[in-house]
Amino acid sequence: MIRRLLLAAVAGLACFAASVQAQAQDDWLAGTTWVLCVSGGKPPVERDALVFDTDGSGRVIRSQGNLAFRHQRTGNTVALSTASSQHPVQLVASADHTVMELRGADGGPVARYALQGSAAMEKCGVR
Repeated sequence: MIRRLLLAAVAGLACFAASVQAQAQDDWLAGTTWVLCVSGGKPPVERDALVFDTDGSGRVIRSQGNLAFRHQRTGNTVALSTASSQHPVQLVASADHTVMELRGADGGPVARYALQGSAAMEKCGVR
């Protein structure tokens, strides 16, 4: 009887650990910083960055002063909203979660962000 209980407890812990690991892998956005590498089709003059905190908050870091936002992720799409915005801004991440793009009404990229520390930063020339 005790042996069965111990086996059940070990199996339960293994399932819990696998669930936590899968959840951590799925939450690719939380705790990351994304650096602006293309703005309006050209390299940006200033390197703004998006910081995504684990609690659903975040901030745009920019020379004119930081701007706080709330974020919500669904699959590869991230919605950002500020206290003054009526409509959230939508960013779409690449399949490998190293690049995010803000697209214009015509569907073309308006801004592209690279995950800090990823190879995508080298590809877009961010220093």
